[in-house]
Amino acid sequence: MSNNFNEEEITIDLREIGAILKRNAANIARVTGVCIVAAGVYLAVATPVYESQALLRVKQPKGIGTSLLEAMPMGNAMANTQLMNTYAEILKSRSVIVPVIEKTEEPNKEGRFIQYEDYLKKNITTAPFKDTEIMQFTARAETAEKAQQVNKMIVEGFLNRLTELSRDQQKATRGFIEERAVAAKKELQAAEDKLTEYKKANDIIAPDDAVKLATEKMGMVDKLNAENRVALATANARLASTNAQLNGEAASIADNKSIQLYNQQLAQLEGERISYLDKYTAQHPKVQQVEQEIANLKQKINSEINKVASLQAPSDNPVHQQLLAAKFQSEAEASVAQSNLAKLAQIDSDNKTDLRNLSDKEQEFVNLMRDVTVANEIYVMLAKRVEEAKVAEASVATEVQVVDSGTLPEKPAKPKKALTLLLAALLGALASSGFVVVRELLNRTIKNSDDVANYLDLPVLGSVPDMYELHKEMEKNDKGPGLLAKIWRKVWKA
Repeated sequence: MSNNFNEEEITIDLREIGAILKRNAANIARVTGVCIVAAGVYLAVATPVYESQALLRVKQPKGIGTSLLEAMPMGNAMANTQLMNTYAEILKSRSVIVPVIEKTEEPNKEGRFIQYEDYLKKNITTAPFKDTEIMQFTARAETAEKAQQVNKMIVEGFLNRLTELSRDQQKATRGFIEERAVAAKKELQAAEDKLTEYKKANDIIAPDDAVKLATEKMGMVDKLNAENRVALATANARLASTNAQLNGEAASIADNKSIQLYNQQLAQLEGERISYLDKYTAQHPKVQQVEQEIANLKQKINSEINKVASLQAPSDNPVHQQLLAAKFQSEAEASVAQSNLAKLAQIDSDNKTDLRNLSDKEQEFVNLMRDVTVANEIYVMLAKRVEEAKVAEASVATEVQVVDSGTLPEKPAKPKKALTLLLAALLGALASSGFVVVRELLNRTIKNSDDVANYLDLPVLGSVPDMYELHKEMEKNDKGPGLLAKIWRKVWKA
């Protein structure tokens, strides 16, 4: 009973609202029309905004310090997003935007251009595409041609700025290497001068075979020692990066007997190679044979590492599996490098022991020759690096490529005429309808005989008709049926 009453009350309220809207339909239409006209006036006077879009590809840099995840196409999304945001900020920097403002905008009466922050907020937008290396750049202006011009100028300035930054970095690197090369050349010259003076002071024209052999052995040890120290530092750096990305959740190769056995065999072969190089040249058959065995064993180790990584990975995620394989590989390289350094330290100790069998004059000569050899290798290496740095500075390449240059918009992006008119019509209709409904509902005066019964709980003895509505109904009846109704009646009777 209560539910029926509530439904009836709701129905009556909805009918009342419908009646209110019907009675005020003319006013609602007027307000809606005014809103549409106002929107039309706004569209007529509003300055159109055109958008020119360009697509830029931001490539991940590849280098020694690049982690495994960054090298994969769908890998380190966080690093890719960070790089994209970095380039976006460079594109929107003052060094890129301010020259464009000065070339494309008109100054005010005081000779001042629009503020950089206001121009950036109003006219420039960058947005990366998810899971891609593409960045969309949008430039806005009052005309289509100006929008395209601004887009191209900003992209060109952005690329030039990246080139300047890269060249500055390359220039700083080249300067550092050149300074070190100059110092190395002085050290080499000083070492050679000492050796020359020692030769003159001791009447040494050419060293004997024993001295030559000792010098070559110690030079070989120094060279291999430097190579293995670099290999150890590189392996440890990669291992630290991989462990950081794995959050220390992966096992070590020490937990796998097969990889551990392979590494022991590799360390043994590397030790044999070092021992052979201590006795023979690099072209000796024994040296070449052991180097071939080392290469074959490294292939087996890599294959075993990939198998173990796929089995120990907690999921089928290829990124995680390759990280685990990189961890095992780095641990293996670090272990072999440490073993080689220990073997080289032993050989160096033996060489120093053998050196004591020479005379004091010969020992001093060997040490001076060793200093010259080491200084010469350092200088040659730095000289090569200087030339490489010069080439890199002259042919510097950025990691940004223009996929699509700035487009020429065919129509303005703002204001949207159809949407604006539609929103104006909806706003006018809803606002006016809401106003009249609220006004009628708040009007608590007695309007008909039903209100007397509902609100006053009194019997209705009689009612006075609304004269306006009565006259309106009488005029309608006096007019009689319309022309169409008369024609229909005649056709029906026939």
